[in-house]
Amino acid sequence: MTAVHAGRPLGDPIGTTGVELEWSVRGSFLAYVERLPDGTIEATDGARHTGRAFLLPGRSEPGGGFAFDGTLRFSGHFGLLDVELRELRIDRAIDGDGGGLSATVSGGRYAIARLDQLARDDDGMTRSDSVTFTDDGAAILGGVYSAGAEAAPVVIRPAIPGTRTH
Repeated sequence: MTAVHAGRPLGDPIGTTGVELEWSVRGSFLAYVERLPDGTIEATDGARHTGRAFLLPGRSEPGGGFAFDGTLRFSGHFGLLDVELRELRIDRAIDGDGGGLSATVSGGRYAIARLDQLARDDDGMTRSDSVTFTDDGAAILGGVYSAGAEAAPVVIRPAIPGTRTH
């Protein structure tokens, strides 16, 4: 795997500093972990698991991009599966209207998914319905999916007043 460096910033298309990321990684991956006799799915450090998706509080950063708080952890197979994603970030791709989703994994930052057509919709949410795993993302998930395999859509919305956004 190769550590990534943030590309050109996405900016603040929804015009707020407090945001929330909604992402479910991939539905079949969550279902697989849930079916394991010792499978666990954890959302900690501010992240929440709704049963269908993860919600991570975050912020748009000065100069662009989005940073999210929280940790997602998937474990099972009596310790053989142990994936922990921390400090998720979204940055704009250097050469287009998409972006990249990266996370800290085992102390390094890795691009885990590519987001095509990352754009603001009429509801004020920034989303990408076309999300695919990178080589590193596929490897981090244990090679169950190949690079280019579909991941869950990404939605970034303004944080609801009164919720913690850091």
